[in-house]
Amino acid sequence: MLVLSLLWLFIGLFIGSLAWLARCYPPSWQRLRWLRMLVLGALVALASGWLGVLLTGRFFATALALWMTVLCVAVLPRSSHRLYERLHFKSHV
Repeated sequence: MLVLSLLWLFIGLFIGSLAWLARCYPPSWQRLRWLRMLVLGALVALASGWLGVLLTGRFFATALALWMTVLCVAVLPRSSHRLYERLHFKSHV
C-alpha cells in the first residue's frame, strides 16, 4: 500500500503541475500558485486513491485517483474563487 500511496502522490503532483502550466488557477491566487496547485493535486490524488481502495479495491483505485484528481484540479480552484467572490460581495452590500 505504500507503493500505491507514493504512486498516487506522484500522479497528483504531475496533474497539479500540468494544471499549473495550463493556468487553471484563479486570478486571486497571486503568490505561490504553483505550490497550491501541486498540494491540491497531491491531496486529492491521495484521498481519492484511499477512497477508491475502500470502495472498489486495489485494482480500480489508481484509475479512480487519476480521474478524480483531474476533475478536482480543474474544477475546485475556479469554483472556490467564484464562491469567495459571491460571499465577499454580499458582505459589502
